[in-house]
Amino acid sequence: MPLSRQANIFSSQLGTADAALPAIPGGWAEKDIVIERHRFRLTLPADPDAFLDDPVVHEAHERDEYMPYWPYLWPAAYSMAAAVMRADWPARQPALEIGTGIGLVGLAALVKGLRVVFTDYAADAVTLALHNARQNGFADAEGMLLDWRKPPATRYPIILGCDVVYETVNHAPILDLLDVMLAPSGVCWIGDGGRQHGGTFCATARQRGWNVSLRDDDGNPLAAPIVGTFQLIELCRR
Repeated sequence: MPLSRQANIFSSQLGTADAALPAIPGGWAEKDIVIERHRFRLTLPADPDAFLDDPVVHEAHERDEYMPYWPYLWPAAYSMAAAVMRADWPARQPALEIGTGIGLVGLAALVKGLRVVFTDYAADAVTLALHNARQNGFADAEGMLLDWRKPPATRYPIILGCDVVYETVNHAPILDLLDVMLAPSGVCWIGDGGRQHGGTFCATARQRGWNVSLRDDDGNPLAAPIVGTFQLIELCRR
């Protein structure tokens, strides 16, 4: 059942890209965007702010402090998708996207030839990401509901996330998830829109034993975290 009807607080297989889109507050819209010369056709919520007035969202917030961030196509997703499009990964590598939202970053990974599993806490987000995968020619993409606090013991060589470290309360669950789900020689890319807590996440990750490196929007190395503009955070095991 979609999150607009019920909060989902578990990890379970949702299915492949054949689910119909549910009714949502504000309805749906279509948008074409071009990244690295590739055109993406996206379906996305027409009025993301309409979710803030949804009584079911209010109930989910009261129950589990849930906030409907997934309906927004955040600016960092454009830069993150471009970085993924420029990446040099072997084709057919499995990849996990956490906090998929609209699904743009995962779509970029599909275009690069990765085998992507779209995941989110909100079922509507996963359903939408699979719909967008299908309408961009990837009918075999997979999706899964995923609570970062309860990660399944399935490892991936590549884990992707965009705009997921904006709140410090998320830092420990994300790092806990990487402990469980990132393969020993794997890599995690997190796109950060230059939010104020990006540096805190990097510091916490290093304290937890992760190697952390940073790159700017053009792929150039950064000596330290930045605020106000995009940065790509890369984590791998020491």
